[in-house]
This record gives sequence, C-alpha cells and structure tokens, in this order.
Amino acid sequence: MKRAISLFNLVFMIPAIVLSFMVWNDYSSRIEDSAKQLAASDRSLFFLDGGNKVMSVEEDDDTGLRGELYDVKTQQLLKKVPLRSNLHGQLVSTYQNGRLILVTLDDSDQLNIHAIDSEGGVKELAQKTVELSGFLDSSVHPWRGKLIVSGETNGSVPFIAQVEKGKLQKVNLDQPKLLPSRPTFIREVTGSFESDAAVPMFEVDLHDDRNAFVSGWLNPQNTPLTYVQKDNETSFDAKDHAARQFAAQLGRTEGGLLQVDSSYPKQVRYYDAATKKTGSVLPTPMPVYQAQLYPLNDHETLIAGSTTKDEAEGHVLGYLYDEKTKQFTDVSAIVSLIPYEDLKSDRLHFYKEAGSSVLLYSNAEASAGWMNIRDGSLNLLNNQTFQQWLAAKDENRKSVQSFMAYLKQGDAVVINWAIWVLIAVLVFGSWAILPPLLRASRKRRLDRGVTIPGTITNMSETGTLVNNQPLVRLTVRFQDEGRTKEVEISKVVSYLNPVHVGDSVMISYDRRKNKAMFLTSADLPEQAEPVIIGQAVLKRIDFCGNVNRGSALLLHFEAGGKPYSIPVVQAAGFEYRTGETAALIQVGGLTRLYAYGSQANLNGSDRLNLEGEVIRIQPFEVTINDRQLLLFETLISHGRERLRKVNSQFVPRGLSVQVGNIIPASVKKEELDKEIRLLQGKQGSGKVTSVSYSGTNGDRPLARITVERNGEEYYIEQSVEPVYGVETGDELWIAYDEHSREAIIIQYAVA
Repeated sequence: MKRAISLFNLVFMIPAIVLSFMVWNDYSSRIEDSAKQLAASDRSLFFLDGGNKVMSVEEDDDTGLRGELYDVKTQQLLKKVPLRSNLHGQLVSTYQNGRLILVTLDDSDQLNIHAIDSEGGVKELAQKTVELSGFLDSSVHPWRGKLIVSGETNGSVPFIAQVEKGKLQKVNLDQPKLLPSRPTFIREVTGSFESDAAVPMFEVDLHDDRNAFVSGWLNPQNTPLTYVQKDNETSFDAKDHAARQFAAQLGRTEGGLLQVDSSYPKQVRYYDAATKKTGSVLPTPMPVYQAQLYPLNDHETLIAGSTTKDEAEGHVLGYLYDEKTKQFTDVSAIVSLIPYEDLKSDRLHFYKEAGSSVLLYSNAEASAGWMNIRDGSLNLLNNQTFQQWLAAKDENRKSVQSFMAYLKQGDAVVINWAIWVLIAVLVFGSWAILPPLLRASRKRRLDRGVTIPGTITNMSETGTLVNNQPLVRLTVRFQDEGRTKEVEISKVVSYLNPVHVGDSVMISYDRRKNKAMFLTSADLPEQAEPVIIGQAVLKRIDFCGNVNRGSALLLHFEAGGKPYSIPVVQAAGFEYRTGETAALIQVGGLTRLYAYGSQANLNGSDRLNLEGEVIRIQPFEVTINDRQLLLFETLISHGRERLRKVNSQFVPRGLSVQVGNIIPASVKKEELDKEIRLLQGKQGSGKVTSVSYSGTNGDRPLARITVERNGEEYYIEQSVEPVYGVETGDELWIAYDEHSREAIIIQYAVA
C-alpha cells in the first residue's frame, strides 16, 4: 500500500519538477534577452540641466518612441516620457530656452513638438494643429536653433510653421494679401538651409502658373516675406533677387557667410551670397582642414575638422566662431572626442543657444556630450556606458527581486501553458496532418501562376457568410504580357480589415485556366527576379499626343517571335527609329524599356536598386494601353545622401500612388557617384550650346550637353527627363567642377 502511495505521489512530482525547470529556463531566457535587447537598442542621448541629467530616447512597442530622464550622478531613472511616433521612429531635435525640443510624427500624421524641461515636464507645442504626410525629415528643417516646418493642410493649402524660443507659429500661405494667387504647392529651395545662405527659403507654385518665393524665417509680425517671379526673370534670377530682398528686410547680411571649399584640402572660406564669390580662408587660430560647418544660432557657427590636410594623419579640432565679433573659442576638448568619420554623419548634431555658455552635441546611437566654454568643464556619455547603467539594475540581472517580479507575471503564463499542452495533445492528430495538405495544395496553385500586381475595380456580395464574415466577389484589373485583363476572385473579407475599390493587390494568375488567387506577404519572394528580353526590334511607332516639349509614343517591338508594346515619352531632339534594337525588362507582368540603341546591351550589374520617397506627383492627360503618364519628384536615399530626382512613368490606371509612398528606384552607379561628387561643389546657371544623344538608359535618353557659364564651357553626360528635355539655348541650373569641367543638371529650363 505504501509503495502504491509513493508511486501515486511520484506521478504528481514529475510534472512539478518538469514545470519548475521550464519556469527557471524561461526566467533565465528573459534575463538574457533583456541584456541582448539593451545592447542592441538604437538609442539617442541628450543632456539637460547643464549636464546633470540625460534624456534617453529609444523605440517603444506601444508609443513608437520612449524618453527616459536619468540623473547622471546617481544613474537613477527620474521620469518616463512617452513620445508618439509612427513606425519610422524619426526624430528632430534642438534646444530652446534651456528646454530640449523633440519633434516626432505619429500614426495619424500629426506633428508632435515636445518641449521637455530639466525636471522632465513636457509641454506639447503643436496641439494637433500641424498635419504632415511622408517622412519627418522631408518637412521639418532645423536652422540655426530654429525649427522650420513646411507642408500642406488637409485642404491642400501650403503652410509654413516656425518653432522659436519654445513657441510655435503657423502661417497658411492662402492668407489674404500674402500672395497674388492661390498657392498650390511648396518645396524647399535647394541649398538655402546651408551655412552659405543668409535666409532659408521655399518656392511656391501659384494657381495662375506663376512662381513665388517665401522666407522660412518669419518676420516680427509672424508672417513670411514673399517675392513673386517677374515675367522677364528666370527662376534662378528670381531666387537670387528674393534671397537678396529677404536678407535686407530681416537684417541678415549676404556677405561674410561661411562655405567649405569644395577642393582639397577643404578649408572654410568667407562667401558672398550676393555676388556668389568666395573670399579668403577663415583665419582660425590653427588651420582646420577637411572641415565641417555646424550653424548653431543667429551668429555662431561651429567649425570642426582635422589638424592636417590628410585627416588620417592628424587629429580632430574645433572652434566656435562668433560671426558678429569675429572671435574664436577653442572647443577642441569636446570635439576631439568624436571620431573624424562621425563629423560627416547626418546623425551628429551640435547645439548652442545664443548667450548660453554650454555647447552640446548628440551623436545618435553613439554618444552625447557637453562643454562649458567659460570654465572648460565637459562630460561625455556613450551608449556602452549607458547600457552598463541599465544592466546593473536588479530588474535586468538575476536576483531575488527580478525572480519575484517574473513570478508575479508568470502565474498566468504557466497556467496557460498547461492548458495549451492539454489542448495540443487532444488535437495534435488533426493539426499535424491538415496544415501540410493545405500548404501543398496552395503551393501547387502558386507554381502554376505568375505573380502580378493588380487593382480592385469592382466588389459585389455573394450572400454567403463564412464564420459570420461575408464572402465577396472581387474584380481585379491587371497588365499581363502587354494586355489589360480582368479576373474575378472570391474572398472572405474581415470587418476589421476591409478592402475597397481602388486598392492595390498582388495576385497569382494562372494563364491556362484564366484564374487567380490573392497572395499574402508569405507567398511573395523577397525580391522578384526581373526578366531581361534582349535583341528586341522596333517594328512600329504610334504617335499619341504631345507632352510639354516631348511626344507620347507607343513603341511596338518584336523579340523571339513575340510582340511587345511599350508607351514612352520621346524627348525633343531625340528620335526613336524603326529597325533599331533594344533591351526590354519584365517585372510583375509589366514590360518596360531597359535600354535602347547603342545602350541596348547595357549590363545590369552597374545599376543600384535604391528607394525613393515620393514628394510630388504631376499627372498628365495622356493614357496609353490603360497606363497613365505621371511625373514623380522623389527623394532618393543612398547612405547619408538624399538626392532630389524627377522621373516620368506610365503607371497602370487605378494603381494608388500618393505623396509619401516609398517606391523602388534603379540608377546607374557611375551616374549616381558623379552626381554626389558634383553636388558637393559649386552651382550656378549655364546656357546650353550643344546637345546630342546616344541611346537610352531605361526610357530616359542619354545626352551629351555642352553649357557655357561666365565664358567657360562645361560638359554634361547624363540621362535626361524626356518630359522636360534639353534644347540649345536652354538656361539650366547646374552643379559643376571648375577643374574637370564636368557638370550635372539640377533643374531644367522647363519645370
């Protein structure tokens, strides 16, 4: 009898022992995961209260971003500050009136401007009065301690907002007497937020087809200054006149500005924006080579760089330059703690308020620091040291306190685990057999189909409910092998995730059965492999109307006995000819021109696949084969560089493309490298003296252009946007190199 009781007790002890091991292993795993998460967290640090406190900002699953205020001496958490942000987690920062200003964009496209004081108190400045679409750094522009915001209201009215001294002022540009016609679009004037520009500016499209310029800096009446382009002015001349007028009205001098020399060894020189002439080298106490400029406030700029012409042989030094008194303050003690490569990072920001003795910096995901320029005291806090603070806390290491905290959260987990195990045993048979059968059936259907993007054009109810949710018949329109097709697909639609007419979808289309099925993200490959079709011969050309100075054409090719029809825009001065060969590319059922003429054998290995944020869309009244011509203005991201590009495409009608969308962009590496290099040099207007073409890159003609500027000739070799085109006599805005005579187009004559 005793043996039976012992065996009975043993039966109950075994699961207790097993569950104890499971609980301990789960607890240990959580502690280890917590340590790994601390080490891997992307965190930005900002000092407050004269360096006595530090604000940590990192990702948070609930609010997007989370701020935590710590005491530097005790390393104790003082306060948590939730920061609403969308999934991109972007952050723009500055200091005003001794407070840290953090700007985020939440999921509802509302701008949040948090003014955080030294005690962790937060004042929200925007109060849901500013709505933005797209990326935060495309619309919020830090400038000498101010924050300048540009965008459009829900009613598509362009606006400018300014955060200065902890206050927000917003101005809608349709105010009476501000502009002579209704504004329709606003964009940043390239280069006007740099150190060699006196006043930041925006260009505004007006409803009567005129252009205007407005200052990003509001006057004492809290309105921007305006300048309307005259009939006899080019856009470049109007921009210069506006800059000169704004500077005079706001008391900003265009002479004595600072500019880093584009040529080796890249020292800082005086620059006169009115005459566009560089002057002598800025006489810093010690020479600064390979320099970087950081405008801090209305009259102070930080200059940082190397002590030697070859930065690999020297060390970092820095000077605070007062543009009013012409005095220098050596701040090398704090700047030298930053690696030289980080000086060129767009994640490194310096801050100093006018009249303050504290210079601060924040190097995202690396470190933060401050220096009192009067007594020389300073402090540096890097992410590794901050992680050690957190790892030393009881809740982040094995201890009685952390184990008790785990048990308080783990009771329900343990109970649910036991229930789950019981249910799993009961239903394991059906769960083990049915899913593989369903996956195999779906895989066979996917193997028979081709992956194609489509658009929902119609919806109708079938009258059938599945689990109390409606079965809906959807009509999907798509392009396949150059033809527009439609197919019906039935789908159970969730009330929580409804679909609408006009939504873009991905389908697997079975050509043999003329049937299709919707694809999930798990069905899609990570990268759809494009198909290159070589030796396509141009057989016929159909004229479909004019587009600006170009012509809309439908090109009919033949390759391997199959016909292909491709809509393009033919630039003025360039000509497609029957009998010429081309290379075509097919992606997702759509066929486009890959290269034409002498470029038809172009190797795809020299192309880069990047991403671009759509910041403007201009539709044209041209539709060919159910594809409408759209002109996209995008910001292409490549490393630390963000380049503005314009590109026209024929897009399937009904496909939803909006400002703020991220779209793929394929560019030639050689052309991109040249553009990045030349954009670091000088810019100005030039007159076209000759143009010739040699094939295309995609559907953009490859041009050889000669321009004349101030009696000197410069040479451009790049693909051009066919909607605009380039003709002899055009006045272009170019970036150029005075030594190599190379140049690239920044803005076309027709824009």
